[in-house]
Amino acid sequence: MVRSAALALAALVVAPGASAEIVARGVQDGMLSKASKGQPVVAYVRGSSFIVSTRVAANRWRAERVATVQAGSQVVGLTAAATGPVALVERGDLRKLTLYRRLGLGWQTVSLGGALAANVRLGLPGLVIDGQGTAVVAYTRWNGVSLDSKLMLARVDLRGRVRLTQITREGFPQSVVPPPAAPVIVGGRVHVLERYGYRGVLATLEWYPDKRTWTGLGIDASLGDYPVGAMYAGLSPAGTLFAAWTDSISLYADAPVTLARRAHDASSRIVLDRALTTGLALPATGAEVAANEWVGGADLGQGGSNVDWAATIVRKNQRIELDGWIAAYGLAPHGGRDLLLARAGALSWFRAPGRPTTHVTIKATAEAEGRVRVTGRVAGVTSGQVAIFRERPGFPRQLAGHATIAGSAFAFTDKSSTRSILYRAVYTAPATGIPFAALLRDPVSR
Repeated sequence: MVRSAALALAALVVAPGASAEIVARGVQDGMLSKASKGQPVVAYVRGSSFIVSTRVAANRWRAERVATVQAGSQVVGLTAAATGPVALVERGDLRKLTLYRRLGLGWQTVSLGGALAANVRLGLPGLVIDGQGTAVVAYTRWNGVSLDSKLMLARVDLRGRVRLTQITREGFPQSVVPPPAAPVIVGGRVHVLERYGYRGVLATLEWYPDKRTWTGLGIDASLGDYPVGAMYAGLSPAGTLFAAWTDSISLYADAPVTLARRAHDASSRIVLDRALTTGLALPATGAEVAANEWVGGADLGQGGSNVDWAATIVRKNQRIELDGWIAAYGLAPHGGRDLLLARAGALSWFRAPGRPTTHVTIKATAEAEGRVRVTGRVAGVTSGQVAIFRERPGFPRQLAGHATIAGSAFAFTDKSSTRSILYRAVYTAPATGIPFAALLRDPVSR
């Protein structure tokens, strides 16, 4: 499963009272960054159009169609430079990578990756801007027959000139999928992180320039199959290197999310057992990972590939769940957080004044005559309402009703004759419109 394939989301119903700012309708994925004055910028592909949308006022977004791209392409990188947004778009067949940079009233377009043989694909890349305003892109060229790879580093200046460096040679490392990569500026120099999987071993290397060559430092190694989706990396305010990614481990039918850190030494830990990583924020208070957990039809004995998603933010041992698919997550001005959520067939932007902390829990118990008692808590909230939904992967969800919050607790009795599989409780924060939620993980039968 890859990120693009994971976006076949079931239709979600927005809870009443939500005050999200809709960025784009008919879109289920995108990337988020900040412009020079702190306003959010969102990049996405709709049909064959690559679009960059900037917030210009409350509930007002200016969308600009930048280029025509092949259907199935996705935005795989977005950041801000002094001249404006810089974005990467990768074609759906992983055979073309294009950098777009805002310059004045127009856009610079630079093709990366070069001419590819028929069996070569490009890994998911990473993008940063260095101190001179140069766009730095790390990506791999992967041979689907030999499983060899080449780690590449492209530096694109303001004139569109590309300086290309090949970091690894002789096909190293071999991998069963194209390895994802992410560049990080460390002490003014570019380092590149790369994740690969081969013959049951998964590993992450940090490559750094060493005289006239590059040296790889081991950051993480584990048993498993292959990396899934992109790698996210950066430096904390204290200068510690962090990276987050998802792996496939078919032996356990899991896809754990790993957070790695490297200061004087390296360490890593699994922060979620099964989710797709979509963001990493690095405030001074500690790393925060954004990912999407899921409950699938196969988990409920239904078979098939349909899933229900639960957007999740993890910091240390704290886990906050949101309603929908979290497409992007990052730091906002004045200690806030920006969220980009896919719900109700649209991309919506939210800004929290700080790290989201509202924790929702849910429990459902079958009672007599087919009734289900749904209970839970919304930590720190003493009044308001929670929307209760019935859900089944692959089917539109149904609003069962609303429960009143009293002393942080809520309770609701579902009397519908409809056979429910899962329940979800959604609390919409009045000040921000953020839909905090809890999705039941175990099915309930009437």
